[in-house]
This record gives sequence, structure tokens and C-alpha cells, in this order.
Amino acid sequence: MSVAGAATPVALAGTAPAPPPAGPGTQSTPALLGLPDSWGGATGAPAVVLPLAQPGGEPPKVAAPPAGSAEPQAAPAGDRLDQWITEAVDIMRQQGVPVSTADIPGIRTIIEKESDGDPDAVNHWDANARAGHPSKGLMQCVDQTFQANKLAGHDDIFDPVDNIIAGVRYTISRYGGFDAHPGLASLSRGEGYRGY
Repeated sequence: MSVAGAATPVALAGTAPAPPPAGPGTQSTPALLGLPDSWGGATGAPAVVLPLAQPGGEPPKVAAPPAGSAEPQAAPAGDRLDQWITEAVDIMRQQGVPVSTADIPGIRTIIEKESDGDPDAVNHWDANARAGHPSKGLMQCVDQTFQANKLAGHDDIFDPVDNIIAGVRYTISRYGGFDAHPGLASLSRGEGYRGY
């Protein structure tokens, strides 16, 4: 691999050696970035084509892909998570649940620690799972806790908003709010997260 600023293109984990550097007045061949064949599953096609500048030359021009050539991308998980939390907080406030936008960072931390933001997460290894009732969804509610804390019309434990509603209502009911949530309290003391 060449070092940044070197005169030769870079071929990272490519399947072919890097071409020789282009001379004055000739076109530079782009470097190929891809996975080595030894990693398995590699097709030999580059994952990224990256033109590199030559010393004393102009910076390489990177063309944008043609319009409509890429598939639409889903919103990043963080964006969806923010939307789900905000929607759940709005619904709970409309129903008189004592939750505010100031609680959003705590709700987000719980979700990130409990399920890594995966609304379909199911815990198959903890004490609840061994007892036959695994924790499910964003806030990792067991079925009984979900049923006891859901709001009317929010009946799907795997629906992100429904799960947040039940998890937040459980936190308020059990601990009186987010300050006493075991995981958040532990983090505020500089210790590791503790599940609830």
C-alpha cells in the first residue's frame, strides 16, 4: 500500500497489483479498493474505485454516480430511533403519562444498551429467557411487563413506539422516573450499565 501523497495509486486488498503511476500528460488509473479473495465471498470486483492525485498534478475529479443509479437508502437507525422515541413521548404526554422531552436522552440510552436500537431484538440468554419469557423489542420488555404497561391501541411488543411506551411506563411505575433507573443511575456514577 502506498502512503498518502505518494506518486502511485493504492490497491488495498485488491485482486490485481496496482498499475504503474501515470506519466505527465497521461491519465491516471484509479486505485481499486476491495476485499481480498482470501476473506471468502469476495467477487474480485472492487468495492470502491478511488482516483488518486499525482504529485504536482490537479486533484482527481470524482464523478457523482448517474441519477437514479443507486437504490434509495433507508434512514440511519439513529434517525428512526429519534422518530420512534419522539412519537412515543408525544403519545404518552397526550395520555397524561408524566414524561417529557428532557427524558429522551435517558430513553435513548436505555434502548441503545438494552437492544442496540433493534426493534426485533429478543434476548435468549438472560434469566428471563431461561425462565421461558425472553425480553423483546427496543426496551427489552418481557410479555407480562409489556401487557401491564402498554397503552390501549399499542399492543405490539415488536412495534418500536408501542415497546417504548410500555418500557417508559414501567420505568416510571417501578423506579419513579429515569433518575432511579438502575442502568442510568449506574452510568451516572461512572460505572457500567445495569439492566432493569
